[in-house]
Amino acid sequence: MRFSTLRGRLTWLFIGFFLLVSVSAGLTFWSLAAQSEDALLLNLAGRQRMLVQQMTRLAMEWADAAELGTPAVLTEARAMFAQTLQALRQGGDAPYLPAQNAPVPAARQPQIAAQLQQVETAWQAFAAELDRLAVAPPDSPARRAAAAAIAAQSAGLLQEADAAVRLYQDAATRKISRLRTLQIGFLVGALLLLALASWLIRQSVLAPLRHLDQAAEQIGANDLTTPVAVTGPEEIALLSRTLESMRSRLQRSRAELMQLAATLETRVAQRTRELDALNEVSQDISAQLHVQQVLDSVTQKARALLGAEVASLCLLDEGEHWLQLQALSGPDAAIIDDSVPAGQTFVRDILAGAGAQPCTNGQCSGCEMLAPSYRASHLAAPLRRGPRVIGALCVGSPQAGYFTAEAAEILAKLANTAAIALENARLYAQAERVAALEERSRIAAEMHDGLGQTLSYLGLMTDQVVEFLEQGQEAEAVARLHDTRRVIGQATAEARCAIDHLLNDAPGPPDLALRMAAAVEEWGREQGLRVRWLCDIQTAPTCSREIVEQALSVTREALHNVARHAQTQEVSVHLGRLNGHYFVRVEDAGCGFDTAQPEPEGHFGLKIMQARAAHIGGRLTIDSIPGQGTRVQLIWPVAGKG
Repeated sequence: MRFSTLRGRLTWLFIGFFLLVSVSAGLTFWSLAAQSEDALLLNLAGRQRMLVQQMTRLAMEWADAAELGTPAVLTEARAMFAQTLQALRQGGDAPYLPAQNAPVPAARQPQIAAQLQQVETAWQAFAAELDRLAVAPPDSPARRAAAAAIAAQSAGLLQEADAAVRLYQDAATRKISRLRTLQIGFLVGALLLLALASWLIRQSVLAPLRHLDQAAEQIGANDLTTPVAVTGPEEIALLSRTLESMRSRLQRSRAELMQLAATLETRVAQRTRELDALNEVSQDISAQLHVQQVLDSVTQKARALLGAEVASLCLLDEGEHWLQLQALSGPDAAIIDDSVPAGQTFVRDILAGAGAQPCTNGQCSGCEMLAPSYRASHLAAPLRRGPRVIGALCVGSPQAGYFTAEAAEILAKLANTAAIALENARLYAQAERVAALEERSRIAAEMHDGLGQTLSYLGLMTDQVVEFLEQGQEAEAVARLHDTRRVIGQATAEARCAIDHLLNDAPGPPDLALRMAAAVEEWGREQGLRVRWLCDIQTAPTCSREIVEQALSVTREALHNVARHAQTQEVSVHLGRLNGHYFVRVEDAGCGFDTAQPEPEGHFGLKIMQARAAHIGGRLTIDSIPGQGTRVQLIWPVAGKG
């Protein structure tokens, strides 16, 4: 672990603390064990003095007794003293508590061992007198002499035992003194380590961090010229170098930003003018509704916007084999060919590119349609309509390096606008064609339902007038002529209404239920048939005028077919709503017909009815069985067309 790093320094500091605490704890546990052992030795040594006193007292009492032998208490005390003395000298178990021995280590200090030897010598003399007392006859001079000797020997034995106790006390006191000295040493060492840790943290962490904080404040105050001093251990030094690197980069970035800001306003103004011009050009192009107008406008605007000498627009043919010139803005001499193969390298590069591709001084093949003198500098951008490429827009100049990167972006955006404008023009042309076809179909249907039906009815009435005149029924013929005149008046009114509908805006949507009820009632009166009208719609159907007219026309055609072909006197018409759809159902119980058979030649009623249904987003179903009647049903969505 390197001391040059902050981690290494803190690690060594923690190791020192750990060792200090470990040694201190070990010494503490050792001192506790030593004190427990010293207390045991002092207790045993002190007990030896009490045993000597007890044996002396018992010997004196026994000397005055008229008995032989040794008392059991004296024998027990003698044995305990001898066993304890041997354990103190040589080590071993010493009697301590009742029926329990305590292990005692042998005397290790020479002074204590020598004193215990003196105790052993005094004990031998004392024990010899006890033996003399035990064999002396009662109330004899020998017993009294032995007792006197025991009293005299006990004083010396007590003196030696007390000396041994003092030596044990002195040894215990010295141990405690040494332990106290070591504890003080450890305390001083801990304080020194704490002081060292404080100094190390201040010098290795706090002081470098203070310098870094000052450097950060200088950077925050936009002072990027004063370098950051690299100090402290490796980690702090690395942080200092990182901050210094950041200061250097910020200084360079500020210089670049100041340099950029000097030209930014001019560039922004120029870019704004270009975008405004592009927006105006895009609006102008998008306002054109005819394809050729769009093509001509795109090339003119591209040439003017980019300051080019020539601008051309080419489109792919239907087979996508040729790129063909469609519009040109510039001198005719700038174009050397009006078509190029789509497989040429430059064509593939342009059509596959994401934006405008610049070409200068032969670096790419360029727009091959342009004359070489106009290809010194030119741009080409693809025209995309969704995922499909439909052509390319090119601008050229005889000046090398004339077009910039911004010009390429503008041309790419202009090409995208041109593609959208072309698509709008194409859709407009298609819409005009569809509108014309729909108007022709509508007029044909109106002629069939109005003028055709009226002429057919007038022909029938004329035939009846002729028959009545041939039969001499002049009154009936006059009545038929009046009916004919009334029908002609109605046809004239309907024609005027149709012309007015074509020339003027239609009013708001009518009520389908009321219109259909009135039409069904009028048809019944004209045909002299019973019509059962059913309507289960409580409110006025929300249908446009076009839907109302188409539904009425289909219903009238179905009723006219009943009158001409069904051979019945009763018909039902049902208007209703079911599952988000309106429906009109015309049913009769007439002769019916085979729906698999095509319409007779010259009859278009069913086809026109089908076309009317499709026009409002609905469908027409015809169910008929010969001899059992016919059901015609028109159904269309509630939110129908129109």
